[in-house]
Amino acid sequence: MKQSYIRKPSPKRKSFHQVADGMLIPVLEFDENFVLTYANLPAREILQLNDAVLKEDILVRDLVVPEQLSQVVEGLRALRNGTPSTSISLRVVRGDGVKIPTQVYTNIIVEQDKVVGYAVYLLDLSRRVAVEEKIHARKEILEFMVDYYSFAGMIVIDDEYKFEYVNDKMCDILGRRRSEILGTDFRDTLHPDDKALVAERYRKRQNGQSVPSVYEYRIVRKDGAVSDVRINVGTIRSSDGKIKTVAQLIDITDEKLRNLALHDSELRYRSLIETMDSGLGVDDADGMMVLANEALCKMIDCDNAEQLIGVPITDFLYGWTESELLEKMEDRKEGKIEHYEAQLKHKSGILIPVMVSASPLFNPDGEYMGSIAIFTDVSDLKNAEAEVHFLLDLILHDIGNQLQLILAGGDFLEKDTSPDQLMRSKRYVMDGALRCLELIQKVRKAEESKTEPLKPMNIAEVIRAESELLFKQRGVKVDIGKLPEEVMILADQALSQLIWNLLENAVIHNPKKDSEKIVRVRTKLSADAFWLSISDNGPGLHDVKKSELFEPTRRYGGVGLQLVRRLAEKYGSTPQVVDRVKNKPDKGLKVKIKFTLAD
Repeated sequence: MKQSYIRKPSPKRKSFHQVADGMLIPVLEFDENFVLTYANLPAREILQLNDAVLKEDILVRDLVVPEQLSQVVEGLRALRNGTPSTSISLRVVRGDGVKIPTQVYTNIIVEQDKVVGYAVYLLDLSRRVAVEEKIHARKEILEFMVDYYSFAGMIVIDDEYKFEYVNDKMCDILGRRRSEILGTDFRDTLHPDDKALVAERYRKRQNGQSVPSVYEYRIVRKDGAVSDVRINVGTIRSSDGKIKTVAQLIDITDEKLRNLALHDSELRYRSLIETMDSGLGVDDADGMMVLANEALCKMIDCDNAEQLIGVPITDFLYGWTESELLEKMEDRKEGKIEHYEAQLKHKSGILIPVMVSASPLFNPDGEYMGSIAIFTDVSDLKNAEAEVHFLLDLILHDIGNQLQLILAGGDFLEKDTSPDQLMRSKRYVMDGALRCLELIQKVRKAEESKTEPLKPMNIAEVIRAESELLFKQRGVKVDIGKLPEEVMILADQALSQLIWNLLENAVIHNPKKDSEKIVRVRTKLSADAFWLSISDNGPGLHDVKKSELFEPTRRYGGVGLQLVRRLAEKYGSTPQVVDRVKNKPDKGLKVKIKFTLAD
C-alpha cells in the first residue's frame, strides 16, 4: 500500500493513521487552521490528490464548493466550541474540478485538552444520487401515466371516506371535474342500492378485516346516469400511520350490456338447439364432441347429452374408421360442406339411418376449430323406401310369376283344344288369378296391421286354427306338441297371417312329398314372454342365407316372409333363424319368435 501524506503528525496520530490506512472509506485530517494534514488512499482517489498536490498547503476551501464553504466553516467552529457532531450533505471538488455529492461526518481532534484539528469521514453518494434521479424521473413518468393515460380509474380514499386523489380516467367515469371530487365523500357517488355494501366493506377494510378485493357495484354519474364498475381495492398505511384505501376501477357498463345481449342470444340459440327435431353435434379439431342436443341423445338412447361431451364421434357413428374420420376432417379444414347418409348406433344395438349435414367451423383468424353436424332421422323415409321396393318387387316378382302362369294357360285356349288341355289351361288361369288375389290380400292385411293397436290375443287358438287350415289346403299335418289351451299375448288381427305364412313357408319350400314333409310347432312360456318355434325337414339354409332370410332387400320367401318380419317387429321381436338340428343345416330350418305376454 502507498504511504498516505502526513504533515507533522504527532506520535499519537501516527497510530490512528496506521488504522485509517487500512480503511475502505475516505479519511481526512485538517489542523486547527483548516489545512489538510492527512489523507488515506481512498480519500486521495476520490479527490484525485497526487503527491505533488499534497506537498502544497490544501485548505478546506479548496475541497468544498464555494456556496457551501461558509456552512462548513461555521460547522467546524461550532464543533470546536462543543456542538455535538452531525453528518451533513456536502459537495466536494475533485482535483479535476468535478463536484461529487457526499455525506460528511466530522469530529474534533483533541490533544492535551486542546483542539488541534478535525477528522473527516466521507461517503460517496454519486451512485445513490444517480439512482434517486432515475427514481424521480420514473416517478414523474408514472404519475403522468396514471393521471392522463391510465385505462382504469385510480382513487385514494382517506380514513374519513373522502377522495384524496383521483386520476383523469376516474373523472371521466364519474362525469365530474377533479375539483368537484377531491375532498368529497365517496359514498355520494354510489348507487343507493349498493351504498350499504360498499361502505361496509370500506369499514371492515379499515379495521383490518378480510373482505373481497375485487367486486362489482354501481355508481351514479353527475348527469344521473348509472354505470357498472369493477373495483380492485387494497389499503396502504401512510407516513402518519393512517390507513388509506387505494383502488382501481374499470367501467364495465358496455361489457355488461354486451354480456346481457350475448346471454339473450345464447338463450335463443340454446332454445333453438334443444327444440330441434334433428340431432345436433359439434366436434373439435380432434373429432371429440363438445356440444350435443337432447334430440341427438334420444336418437342413440343415452341418459343425457352431457355423456356425449369428450366422446369421439366414431363411438356412435356406425362403420366409421379412424382413416375415414381423418379424411372427413381434412375436407372440413378445406371448407367443404357435405350431405351424406350414415347410421347411428342405438344403445339397444339397432342402427338408426340418418342424413348428415356437416359444415366446418373456423375462428376469426381462419383457424379450423371443428365441425357442426345436423343428424336427421330418416327411418320413416327408409321404411317408406323399403315399402316401395317391397311393393315393386311384389309386382315384378310374385305377381309377375302368376301372370306368366295365366298367360301360359291362355296360350292353350284354341278352337281345337282337347277337353283335357282345356281343363288344364283353365286350372293355370284360375290358380294364377287366385294366387294374385291371395298376394293382394296379404298386402292389404299388412297395411291394415300398421295402424291397428296391440291387444290381448290367444295365440294358442290361432296356432290350432292355422294348423288345421294348412292340413286342409296343403295336406300336411302340423305337430303342435303340448300346446297350452290359452296363452294371452299382445298382438292384433294380423297374428293369424304371421302364423299362416310361417307354416306355409315350411311346406312350399320343402321339395319332399307331402307325406314326407314335417312341420313342428313348439312353445316355451316364461314369466313375461312366450316363445314360438316352427321347424321343418326341408333342405335348410347355410348361415349366410339364414341371416338374410328376413332381410327386406332380399327376395327369399316372397311377400309372405316380409309380412312375418314386419308383424314381428310391430310385436316387439325379430325372427330368429337357426338349424332344426344344431350344426346340420341340411336337416331343415327352425324359425323362433318371441311374444310379450299380456297382463
